Amino acid sequence: MKKINIGVIGSGFIVPVFIRQTKAFPQFRLCGIWGRHMEKLEQYREDFEYLTTDLEEILSDEKIDTIYIALPNALHYAYAMKALEHGKNVIVEKPFTVTVESARKLISYARKRKLIIYEAIMTLHNPLYCRARDRVRDLGEIKVIACNFSQYSRRYDRFREGVILPAFDQRMAGGALYDLGIYNIHFVTGIFGKPKKVRYFANITKGVDTSGTLVLDYGDFKAVCINAKDCKSESYGMVEGDKGYLRFRGSTSRCCDYIMKFNDGKQEHRSVMNDEFVGWRYELKEFQRIYNSRDLEKAYAYNKQTLISVDVLEKAMKDAGLNYKEEKI
Repeated sequence: MKKINIGVIGSGFIVPVFIRQTKAFPQFRLCGIWGRHMEKLEQYREDFEYLTTDLEEILSDEKIDTIYIALPNALHYAYAMKALEHGKNVIVEKPFTVTVESARKLISYARKRKLIIYEAIMTLHNPLYCRARDRVRDLGEIKVIACNFSQYSRRYDRFREGVILPAFDQRMAGGALYDLGIYNIHFVTGIFGKPKKVRYFANITKGVDTSGTLVLDYGDFKAVCINAKDCKSESYGMVEGDKGYLRFRGSTSRCCDYIMKFNDGKQEHRSVMNDEFVGWRYELKEFQRIYNSRDLEKAYAYNKQTLISVDVLEKAMKDAGLNYKEEKI
């Protein structure tokens, strides 16, 4: 198999996770990493062939065929488009973009160039989530969906003290919805598709939502999704029907353990490896398969799901009166 030569744009928290997970796949080769400040890149010197603060150097590197975007949310669109313009496949960290218009532009341009563009979202590729998606019809008529992804952010105390990092920066489209809520959205829309209506009741401080409750109206049933970075609770994802329910224990990013209980007393329990970032292995494995087989139709199918999720994100953001925008390079 041909090597997948990777260039990384960004140097933040998620990069060490990406490095660790790609090393589990011999086909992935980490070539270069770009960032604005060389001192931040130095920690990755042993992992890459070179470090650079010159964006053109990494985008013009002919041996690199795939760029991974690991930047704050508001910068995803601009840098992903730049990579596509240089003929690179692109893996974009979640959330894909801030607005659905930007998402459409990226996907349309990638299709025109026959390039792969791929949202790094763990939920969709988890085999247990895929099994559950196929089993929900056994629950009968769906009545209620409930998700809770509440995770007290280690950056929240600094935010309250006035130190604004990207995770809580209004200019970078920070906040709970775009960071954690995206997993709840994919969990729900990956099974049930696009909702009829979207409402978001957010707790807003300094222009960002530190927590909130998202309601997706499907007409005959509703989904209630809680996302929080200013408090902590047991996380879960649950689908309830008139014949029983399915409940994932843990966040909608992991989907590593579920139980199905039916009104007649029957039940099913399944689990896979439970690790905070185990989902990376599933999404990288799928990217590798798409790359090797040139399965662009499957890539386009994932793109359609991404468009639904970004559409919900943007509607929720606007409903709450938030003002998140894409930023330029």
